[in-house]
Amino acid sequence: MVQNSPPRRSRGRPRKFDPADALKAASERFRTHGYAATSLDDLVEATGLARPSLYAAFGDKRALYLAALDRTIDRVGKSFDTLIASGLPLAESLAAMFRFVIDGYLTGEAGPSGCIMISTSAASAVDDPAVRERLAAFLAIEDQRIEELLAARGDAQAHAHARLVTAVIHSLSVRARAGASRDELDAIAAACITLIV
Repeated sequence: MVQNSPPRRSRGRPRKFDPADALKAASERFRTHGYAATSLDDLVEATGLARPSLYAAFGDKRALYLAALDRTIDRVGKSFDTLIASGLPLAESLAAMFRFVIDGYLTGEAGPSGCIMISTSAASAVDDPAVRERLAAFLAIEDQRIEELLAARGDAQAHAHARLVTAVIHSLSVRARAGASRDELDAIAAACITLIV
């Protein structure tokens, strides 16, 4: 007599792995805690991936951090594409840019986390050439695209003003992490716009 084996129960469909979602989650964890203070266990928790899957998808922790920085550089470039294409007048362009920046800086996993590039990569760039290269690329893109935006809006001092705006953006990142309020950050941005327009 042949025994019938019980029917196999379906384990359900495994959640589909989305590299973009995992990279976003890892970027947020790095942005909040920095490179050195973010452990592999933190990244496993943030992404929902097991260590072998994390390694298979991105490589080691450093490779994942570099991918997070590359993601940031790409996102900043696309944001400026959108802003430049909007055709807003100079003051409105700057106001929209600062609003976008401050909105982002005031988010984070555990409170305002600022910018991953300014707040975390600056520390790691001292002894890691690959991080330093990405930080330099990020700064160059900011300078270039802000200058491009200002020049397109008729600013005769676009080069000098772009460096001023970039410096203010970096200050806003640090101040957001230090607990500055939205009103304080908005006031700094408004003062910068007044100096330019």
